[in-house]
Amino acid sequence: MPLTVRLTSPLALFRKLERESYRAFHAKTPLHKADHFFNFCVTAASMRDYTLEHLNMVLSAQQRPYYDAWSKVPALVAATEIANSSKHFVLRDRSTGQPKSIKTRIVRLKKASLVDIYVNAAGDTKAVRAVRTEVSVTLSDGQTLELYSFTEEILSYWKNFLAALGLKVRRQPFAQLAGK
Repeated sequence: MPLTVRLTSPLALFRKLERESYRAFHAKTPLHKADHFFNFCVTAASMRDYTLEHLNMVLSAQQRPYYDAWSKVPALVAATEIANSSKHFVLRDRSTGQPKSIKTRIVRLKKASLVDIYVNAAGDTKAVRAVRTEVSVTLSDGQTLELYSFTEEILSYWKNFLAALGLKVRRQPFAQLAGK
């Protein structure tokens, strides 16, 4: 029995994944951006477990083909490594106790120039330059993704995966997504 209040299915966890993506992207401070990014990665890694439970794939032999497939998706690997290395400080090989080699090449916070676009009720627009903290992830294949692209790739993967299982992801109301 899960010890969660509302996360009772892969679809419910996917919606949480969307909310974590939104929070990470819109976080105002470097500390909050890092916190929400980490939470996004933990939730992304948890999608695997929720999906396997939903499929009633509880034995290691049943799960192995899924984990093998997921290990070939660099963004999923990065999210799992980020979640686990943050949670455990160092990833270790269970049989030797030695630090594991990480496939994800780089994760860093950096300053980035962005443009905020404002539109008033009359339809007038205003562009304002802003400097904000950005998260950059260099995947095992050498591709570098900024926060939005990284989270979008993972969201897209899971949305398609769930759809292939017959689980349709419906659009989350903006008020729910943004916590308004």
